Amino acid sequence: MVLDEKIRALIFTGIGHYLNDTFLVLLSILIVYYLVEGISPVFLAIASAVYGVISGLLSAPIGGLADRKQNYAELMFFGFFLIGMSNILFAVSFLVYKLYFIAVGSVMLGSGAAFYHPLGGSILQIKYGGKEAPKALGINGSLGSLGRAISPTLLVLLLTFLGKVRGMLVVSIYTFVLGIIVYLGLRGLTIIVSGDKTKAVKSSIRKYTYLLLPLSIMIFVRSMFTFGVMMYIPSYMTYLYKSTIVMGLVLTVSYSMAIFGQPYFGRITSSLGGRMVLIITTVGATVSFLLFILLKGFYVQIILFAIYSFFAYSGFPNLLGYVGQVVDRGALTRANGIVWGIGNSVGGAIGVLLGGSLIASIGLEAVMWVFAAIAVASTALLAILPKQRGA
Repeated sequence: MVLDEKIRALIFTGIGHYLNDTFLVLLSILIVYYLVEGISPVFLAIASAVYGVISGLLSAPIGGLADRKQNYAELMFFGFFLIGMSNILFAVSFLVYKLYFIAVGSVMLGSGAAFYHPLGGSILQIKYGGKEAPKALGINGSLGSLGRAISPTLLVLLLTFLGKVRGMLVVSIYTFVLGIIVYLGLRGLTIIVSGDKTKAVKSSIRKYTYLLLPLSIMIFVRSMFTFGVMMYIPSYMTYLYKSTIVMGLVLTVSYSMAIFGQPYFGRITSSLGGRMVLIITTVGATVSFLLFILLKGFYVQIILFAIYSFFAYSGFPNLLGYVGQVVDRGALTRANGIVWGIGNSVGGAIGVLLGGSLIASIGLEAVMWVFAAIAVASTALLAILPKQRGA
């Protein structure tokens, strides 16, 4: 049986998204263990920020390369290979030369993480077209959210019962195997971008600066908030609940909300438009996070953080659906790289660096309030988004 190319693209980019987003919370979980071993929180913040900056800055060039060469499967596999190698380095970091291997592992993880989002997003945008792409991106994104939801509990259990070194080595093998499956599934997929690709990329990026610039600025600030929270919420919850196992389970339950949020927001992006859905998700995330840190109580906080996760971590189909509604196919991957890479990833890295630099002096609870203030600022920046085509 030969799979329809659209279905094939959806299945194997979905597996890729699941694998990629498994590692979005990797450093935030490892930080809990590194802090116990006496590693400086400032050093860990810098390492985490390096991961985000590298991931963000490489996304646009990778997108431009894919637009020109259309070698999506090969590039995506190379990204997963780098992630797998980074896991081996993190395993070694628990044995010798801790700072060196954490630093190099963070660089390698950031480099590998730069590949999936511009590539996977473009494959679906091109195969499904502007009108249907947000729905496909939503289904795809739900698998990414599944990976992010499972990983806190999976990582904590592996590191607890197998030990930190063997646990991370198992994760690296898992990465290589799934990466090969994704490559074989996407290899030979027909992805046609009409016209002179190099010229199309350059003209389209200039033409759509009116959207890409304000959108990237707004997403940059919002990601300072959401990535900062993602990085330090495991430490905050461990501080609150005094257990890494409970922390992992709470995060799994909370992050699983985006499994439902991604297809939902992808669907309404198709009907309401990207700008309106971006407003809904940003306001929803800001309000629910403010309530999360204001109100105390185990069950109340679990519910509020789950609601926050529903809004905050469902951005993939919304953002790339928004871009796909406006930008022509010849420049999609590069536009995705600018918005997702520079706006989302670099902004997130700055948030991580800010949080890590403040923890030692003001504490975890105060850092959560700093992120809440940034959330309010990102909500105010919604006003700069243009009310143009695709809005």
